Amino acid sequence: MIAASTQRQVDFWSSTEYSSFLPGLTSALVTQGWKGQSRYEISEADYRGARGRRARFALRWRAYVRYPWNLGRALRAHARTDVAVVCTNTFYAPRIAERVGRGTAVVHWVFDLFPDVLVVGGKLRMGSASARLLDRLTRATFDQAAANVFLGERLLAHAVARFGPIPRSVVIPVGCDARPFASMSPVRGAQGEPVRALYCGNLGRMHDVDTIVGAMNAGLPEAFALSFRGNGAGFRQLEAALGEHKSGGTVSLGGNLKEVDWIEAMRTSEVALVTMKPGAEGVVMPSKTYSALAAGQAVVAICPEASDLADTIRKHDCGWVVAPGDVSRLSNLLAEIVDQPDELFRRRQNAWRAGQQIFDQRALVKAWVAVLESALTQKR
Repeated sequence: MIAASTQRQVDFWSSTEYSSFLPGLTSALVTQGWKGQSRYEISEADYRGARGRRARFALRWRAYVRYPWNLGRALRAHARTDVAVVCTNTFYAPRIAERVGRGTAVVHWVFDLFPDVLVVGGKLRMGSASARLLDRLTRATFDQAAANVFLGERLLAHAVARFGPIPRSVVIPVGCDARPFASMSPVRGAQGEPVRALYCGNLGRMHDVDTIVGAMNAGLPEAFALSFRGNGAGFRQLEAALGEHKSGGTVSLGGNLKEVDWIEAMRTSEVALVTMKPGAEGVVMPSKTYSALAAGQAVVAICPEASDLADTIRKHDCGWVVAPGDVSRLSNLLAEIVDQPDELFRRRQNAWRAGQQIFDQRALVKAWVAVLESALTQKR
């Protein structure tokens, strides 16, 4: 263990708490001579518990006004922080940190690429005055950051195609905290029990819902249980689709899970469902993928072929890729999964090994240390 007096300080900033993977990363950093902490404005409990127009407005005010203000105030105060890793949630927060954090190296953590994510989500038109303004903001953020961390190779390639060469750029998967599942290698499902599939997390504007609804309406395999737990606009579409669900299998919907219930649901589900709509492949990488792998779930990825998500599934042979809109392929695949338990178990084993050995924060921490050390050098 590194002595506390020799540890350097890194703060991970976001408007919303990331409790699914940051505890694992900050814990791993301690062994490398860094003290890390998560700094955020909105807890996951507050985010998930917001109901109604007034509550959602309050969240937006906290994310877009109070959080950037508190971030800027903290960095201006010259607190004992060597590096601030500021993610794009909120999208202009990294630029604020660069402008005011004179004594702190600022790492730009690119979770989402703006304005592209707004264009794909139907909120903005590419080439509009607002989009051009965001282009300039993003370009300036890239140029002034001590490092730019992307979540995937294709995300970086898309950003370079859009904005030109990006200095000090590096790819580090967001990964997961695999520790809750480290001693839980996959176990074969009991004979006669249905295959249990789980979608867990936000189902929003970057996710494909139509293909899932199409497969539900066509009829799921009898021995297939599909559960959705989380939040987002896609859940309203799923609720409407349940009335059209014709036959086969079971489908259930519910809210976000407490941690102990989440671990149990992940552990007892053999298949993870992860989706991405066309156009999103250049701007996002679903982080839920890595927790699914660590829990030993084979992943059914409904996503474009040319995406970091599809690349991950194919590279580690830990699931299947279905093109958005290919309802027939998804329906046939679900039937194959039910009928081929040995193949399902093989891919689950591959998933667990990849999640534990490659995408756990204890494996990714050395890449992060290299970034942090480089950021300090850039700031000197």
